[in-house]
Amino acid sequence: MKSNMEYRYLKNLKDKKANKFTDPLSIQKKKPKFSDKAKFRAWCADEKTDHVFYSTVEGDNPSLRIQSDNPPNAISGIVADYDAPVDWDIVERIIQTQCKGLLPTWISKTQSGYMRLVWEFKKIPISPDMFAAFMQRMCTHLRLDRIFAGFDRSSLKSNQYFELGEDWKKIGDPLEDSVVQTMLLKAAMDKPPQTTETSIPMEVVGQEVFKRFPERWMGEFAVGERGPLFWIDDGIEREGCQLTEDGVICYSDRAGKGFLTWREILGKKFVEDYETTKLGDLLDNYWFNGKNFFKLLHGSAVPIPKDQLVLELRKSGFLYKPKKGQHISEVDAAILTISNENRIHEIAPIIWSKERVVEVNSHRILNSQNIYPVEPADNGDPKNWPFIHAWLNQLFVNDKRPTIEYFHAHMKRFYESVLYRVPKQGQGLILVGPTGRGKTLIARRIIGALVGGYSDASEYICGQTSFNKELARVPCWCVDDTKSAASFQDQRKATEIFKRVVANPDISYMAKYCDEMSIPWSGRIVLTLNMDANSLSVIPALDSSNRDKIMALRISDDSTKNFPPNADLEDIITRELPYYAKWLIDWDVPKDIIGRSRYGVVSYIDKSIASAAYDNSSRSSIAELVEFFSKRAREYWDGDTKWRGTLTEFQVLLHEFNGGRSVGMSHNLEFVRRGMLIIEESCKSNKHVRPVKSLGFGGGKVWEIDITDKYDIDKIKSK
Repeated sequence: MKSNMEYRYLKNLKDKKANKFTDPLSIQKKKPKFSDKAKFRAWCADEKTDHVFYSTVEGDNPSLRIQSDNPPNAISGIVADYDAPVDWDIVERIIQTQCKGLLPTWISKTQSGYMRLVWEFKKIPISPDMFAAFMQRMCTHLRLDRIFAGFDRSSLKSNQYFELGEDWKKIGDPLEDSVVQTMLLKAAMDKPPQTTETSIPMEVVGQEVFKRFPERWMGEFAVGERGPLFWIDDGIEREGCQLTEDGVICYSDRAGKGFLTWREILGKKFVEDYETTKLGDLLDNYWFNGKNFFKLLHGSAVPIPKDQLVLELRKSGFLYKPKKGQHISEVDAAILTISNENRIHEIAPIIWSKERVVEVNSHRILNSQNIYPVEPADNGDPKNWPFIHAWLNQLFVNDKRPTIEYFHAHMKRFYESVLYRVPKQGQGLILVGPTGRGKTLIARRIIGALVGGYSDASEYICGQTSFNKELARVPCWCVDDTKSAASFQDQRKATEIFKRVVANPDISYMAKYCDEMSIPWSGRIVLTLNMDANSLSVIPALDSSNRDKIMALRISDDSTKNFPPNADLEDIITRELPYYAKWLIDWDVPKDIIGRSRYGVVSYIDKSIASAAYDNSSRSSIAELVEFFSKRAREYWDGDTKWRGTLTEFQVLLHEFNGGRSVGMSHNLEFVRRGMLIIEESCKSNKHVRPVKSLGFGGGKVWEIDITDKYDIDKIKSK
């Protein structure tokens, strides 16, 4: 009976070429008689020997012998040598008893007269990585070490070749495919084949397989599952492979190899695209500042322990253990990549940059900004934002031109700055008017919403708290009339802070895990105030150093109080804002409003706000000193209309006019100087304010005060 199996054989043990035969009984080879084993071995290794040294294993190149550069690729049988005498009269009975239905296909005698068994089966492909595990599984399943004494474990080696022997006798059929395949798959569980390829999560591979080969794989696509050779379109649907993390174990010779990687099945581009995405996701999400690892969550960087990082990397498909031939694992390599490529100095929100990492003063800052300005609609026609349009157009007190134009110009510059991430400074916006007219609504739901967010900066601007890092995360700072600066000291703080924030393109930022630092910030302050003394006290001093930094608009007393219910109002504004945003982008600012300064828009301060702010500010007390001085000066110098002198002379005369005692804060020369500067600035725009001028002559400043009675406060008020 002929066998269907292919054996590979060498002519001698020095031979490199592997020939083939299928039927052991067809081989007619004679060998010499040997007086001892040494002579037999020498004959086997002699290059002149022409005999048969067979194997059931074939290499990548089946025509060459198995060796390091030609590893095993397929196997079609198991050979077992026993180096112990046997009772040949009862051999078959022993085999029947010991093999329990898994009879060998052939028995034969070795040169030494010992037993050799051969189990044939349908050729299956096998990877070098799995060969040893498979042979061990077959050894255990076939009970090779129990059939006869003296089992030679070298029989299990892939590069073992067996001398033909003699007395071949067929006693059984080839093993069933299911038996061999089961052992192969168990071997895969014992030692899955490994590659140096990047590990790809099974769900990612599965998605690609279902996309490319629809309806070829039925059931769950997971490690250990069996199925057809789905990538081979030959109409055969029977099982032929098993899924592993790194590829497919094949037990059908149709596959050509015992193990195929995902690169071999799905192509180089698929693997490289995944590697790019995998590395990109890694570098987008994890960062290192030399001490701590950080993860970006919802735009905020939060510290994570290294153990958590390892778990997250493993969940993302990075292997925890090194692959064959590698010194470190994918997890270790990923951590090294993060440590080197994503090394940062600080973490801070840099609103005016879309870059993930921003370099500021030679420091790499991880940009944690997460603001999203309103995206403009396609058509900014006012009919698409009727409520906002009608409301804004009746809201402001007009001057020589519609005040709304200053608001739109201010808003356009601000919105475009944030939308396009181009830092542009602008004035602080002050909205003053009666209650219930929507000042807070404008600040928060129009301005703040348009640019992506606002924060209440009342306590900071009024000097009641140190800088809160949360303010740096938004472009719009709101201050409402629930806060005030009632004392001179508080207003001075408010003025200085207001001036500093508006004028400087940077702010101080204290991160939780870093030192205090300076970061770019070009947002806006929006003050919403009532027309009362307490509210107006928070307005910064309107002196020459500050006027260009302020846009102060008056809300009309006649503006509407009738708003839709809050829920409806929110929906209306949310719906209309994108159209208003588009209108702002398309709107051309009148040329005479475009400012030449760094703030881009001409500063506008409503006169009534300027007067009220002056009257209600803590600095107005200096006006009372000037008033007292002017009246007494007229008594001392009858007929004079102006007084000139230094501040020290002014201070000394005040004390003399008051019997040698100080008047109010007149003892504080710095207070007097600051107050005089305010009066000097205020009288330029308010004809009722007593004229005060500072005159410089190179050696110091001289002040001139108009002391005529037409500027007396009591007379002005009585007019």
